[in-house]
Amino acid sequence: MPTIPLQARLGRRPPLPLAIAVARSWQGTLARWAALAALMGFAVPAKADEASQSPASVSASYTAEDLTVAEGGIRRGSAFRGLAEACLQVDLSRLGAGAGSKLSMSVLDPSGDDVSADYAGDLQGASNITTYNHILLYELSLSGSFADGRVKVKAGRLLADCDFAVTDSSSALLNSSFGWPTFISANTLNTGPAFDRSALGLYAQIEFSRGYALRVGVYDGDTFDSTSGDPSRHPDGLNFKLSRSQGAFAIAELDVTRPSAPGSDPTGVLKIGVWAHSASFRDQCTTGKCHRGNGGVYAAGELPLWSKAVPGGPAVQSLTAFGRAGASPSDRDRVSLAVEAGLCAKGLVRGRGDDLLSLGAGFAGISSYAREAAKLSGAAALASHELAVEANYEASIGGHLMVVPDVQWIRHPGAVSGRRDVLLYGLRTQVSF
Repeated sequence: MPTIPLQARLGRRPPLPLAIAVARSWQGTLARWAALAALMGFAVPAKADEASQSPASVSASYTAEDLTVAEGGIRRGSAFRGLAEACLQVDLSRLGAGAGSKLSMSVLDPSGDDVSADYAGDLQGASNITTYNHILLYELSLSGSFADGRVKVKAGRLLADCDFAVTDSSSALLNSSFGWPTFISANTLNTGPAFDRSALGLYAQIEFSRGYALRVGVYDGDTFDSTSGDPSRHPDGLNFKLSRSQGAFAIAELDVTRPSAPGSDPTGVLKIGVWAHSASFRDQCTTGKCHRGNGGVYAAGELPLWSKAVPGGPAVQSLTAFGRAGASPSDRDRVSLAVEAGLCAKGLVRGRGDDLLSLGAGFAGISSYAREAAKLSGAAALASHELAVEANYEASIGGHLMVVPDVQWIRHPGAVSGRRDVLLYGLRTQVSF
């Protein structure tokens, strides 16, 4: 009989093993990143007063989290996860290139366990930093701007989740449903061009007038270059294969920003988008039947509900609502409808102007075709949906450290009927420099 780990029996990770896990993660990360620091060292000015003269800049961060499934899911237990990231940006305009031109590169080094696969068994992903553990190229792009900044273009290894279908007010939440949307990630080849795999692509943004902008992107259709979805085939992110069989992913979005007073924050944002994929997709119910192409529509938005200036300083207390919904064909997609909504409050505690209190709910609706296929195959029955509800508090300390206690409740994890609802809690920290 296999031995059940102590943390699985207790429903949490004991303090000493957690400290050891953090130390081991840091040890391995620092060893691998020493060489990277040496290669990027040319971008760091030798003296502080030279910073403004250097065309290049380097930034780095390390995120560590420990998430515990206290009840439900596959089993109880804790998962520690770490993610190191280094970014290099070079202002090419200061080297004689066109105005607004820039070179961007970033590298990831993930480590640790997968709380969803090992414990929660959920569909949408309880942690938005979970990925295959291997150092990899994250982004490599050239960008430029024209017409006084109203036209912007990018080319290279790009990430669509940086530019499309996202809301700023939901960014503090840890569940993946609030990032790159489930109505795309669950229905394209290997989640599409988003964390943690970029894709060869082209991106353009045009601002027509104050408050209106159009974004368009075209990307390689398979970021893993693996029809089986095996992330270990090209784990370093250095494969640049293009083929007709893996198709192309395209997305377009119209952003409408409600007018506001000059110099103040926008008073509302509405995003309307459409996406398409040109590869073949299997029918969810009929064996051997395929559909040519896939696609969907979505809308997302943010609306400030309340704001108040704090006496004696520039800080502002505010409350913002966010929401997003997307739909796609039921016959070829497992998740035919996904909806997210929530609230984000900033600066509610006196003297803590940058802190965020966030609450959100993410709904993933399982298509009728997928549920019927599960019934006919004799596999475990599928529930009609998965629902994740999350609340957390993001505390910013000294400008370089963030601490985020988090709690989640997941209804029908994995959309598997009979699987107990998940109660999950944990702590995330991030240091940046």
